[in-house]
Amino acid sequence: MTKTKLHILLPDIHYPVHCKKSMRAVFQFIEAHRDQIESCVLTGDFLDCQNLSRHTKNRARLRQRGYKKDIDGFKRDILDPLDKLLKPSCKKYAICGNHEDWIQSDLLDEAPELEGVVDIPILLGLKDRKWEWVPCRGHIVIGKCTILHGDQIGSSIHVAKKLVESVHGTAVMSHVHRASMFTTTSLTSEKRKHAGYTLPCLCTVAPSYAKGQPNAFCNGFGLLEQGRTDMVDTYPVIIFPDGTCNSGGSVYGEAESKSKPPRKVRK
Repeated sequence: MTKTKLHILLPDIHYPVHCKKSMRAVFQFIEAHRDQIESCVLTGDFLDCQNLSRHTKNRARLRQRGYKKDIDGFKRDILDPLDKLLKPSCKKYAICGNHEDWIQSDLLDEAPELEGVVDIPILLGLKDRKWEWVPCRGHIVIGKCTILHGDQIGSSIHVAKKLVESVHGTAVMSHVHRASMFTTTSLTSEKRKHAGYTLPCLCTVAPSYAKGQPNAFCNGFGLLEQGRTDMVDTYPVIIFPDGTCNSGGSVYGEAESKSKPPRKVRK
């Protein structure tokens, strides 16, 4: 039997509003499968960038956390552990999402004199860390699967269908913070089948901008499993509210204890 290669997709971390429990499960999974993981992909919106977003302009309270603080924190809490856990030969990609593009495009359009000063790839030191930067609305291909952030596709409940029909092939996107899929086939050949997948997220599922309204967001990440050919299987791994996930017969993450410590009785 031949062991398969794994490609791990980390969707929508939105640091610093990331889900710490979910990231602990991800790090534990990577540590357990280090030798099998051939590539790691940040699929966009790994930074939230609310403090420099066009949506929070003239809203000082929402911008009070410093941009540099977020950059330094992301390096310390996300990139450093990933660089340590992934094997040296692992390919690493960082896809620019629409949140990062607020900095890479919108801010620099208004203040081009800041070019080279606020750029995310430079501030994160991606080149030195051997992460390949993929510009906004760009994509990568692993095997016969296209991977993109997906903001250009949209966010409706039919987004997986739109994804596979837009790419004309099997594709995976994040952006919508929920897991879904849609399959299609060719009218002229039943052997030509494709699937579109959307991934869950690694950030809070109760964002402040939602103001308590219900949503279909869920935590998790994506796996591509590749055998001897360019064909890949795609698996969205759901992380439960207690911070654990199941994959390949094992449980990852640390469940939070619901029991409260006993109270001390004063005499």
